Amino acid sequence: MATNVPVDATALRERQRTDWNRAAAGWRQRAARGGGDTTLTDRLIAMAGIRTGQRVLDLACGVGDPALAIAARVGPAGSVLGLDLTQAMLDGARSLAEERGIGNAEFRRIESEVELGVADGSFDAATCRFGLMFMPDPARGLAAVRRALKPGGRVAVCTWGPPERVPYFALLTAIVRRHADVPPADPEAPGPMRLPTPEVVGGVLRDAGFAAVETDTLETFGQVADTPAAYWGARTEPTGQFASVLAALPEETQRAIREDAIRTLGEMFPDGPVRLGGEVIVAAGMNPG
Repeated sequence: MATNVPVDATALRERQRTDWNRAAAGWRQRAARGGGDTTLTDRLIAMAGIRTGQRVLDLACGVGDPALAIAARVGPAGSVLGLDLTQAMLDGARSLAEERGIGNAEFRRIESEVELGVADGSFDAATCRFGLMFMPDPARGLAAVRRALKPGGRVAVCTWGPPERVPYFALLTAIVRRHADVPPADPEAPGPMRLPTPEVVGGVLRDAGFAAVETDTLETFGQVADTPAAYWGARTEPTGQFASVLAALPEETQRAIREDAIRTLGEMFPDGPVRLGGEVIVAAGMNPG
């Protein structure tokens, strides 16, 4: 599978920046509520070899996951720098850090994932949680991370697995398509399903110059709600994935999709809560220096 399909990188980043700015408030609220699955963050920290006292880079940090957990892991003697394209996401991360009394995490906006604005060889470890598959050229983005690492420094990244193993995306997409002619996403274009296997993700790390590459898979959940109606509302609010797709459909079709989704989710989770996730690919590599 290609990972560097030709795109207008500048235009893509601007679209992503607009989308994620719009989504930031919702992600900030979800992070503040807590209660999510920490398994993935724990695995990233372990595979990156993050230890007390280290300086760590978190690319595509969003509202602070895993940067804030890493800050706790490295302790006061260490530090974390979170980088993201989106100012509103960074504002959310800063406010969460302040609320939690975390003083060793800094958050900074970048124009591009290939120009990080940090000194070469200045970090002990790095992470990128669900950011790699959105990049115009994932290998170039990881090559920039490798340059920022000290020799022997490690990076850990994660992406979603294949659509058929990720009901968090696939189920609701299938429900929408039962009622509307929505074209399928290009699997090779930047997007959540772009790097769906250990072989592909491991190949990107190698292309970026990393050595001793290792991969793993795990199951995690993407979102939880007490009822099917609450779950559907969260996934389709202005910050949700399906908002723009649904907004373009007639109101009658939107109502039919909502009723179908609530009925389907109710059958799947009759006793609640509604919990959908899927397979995640986790991969790590070492900067050979």
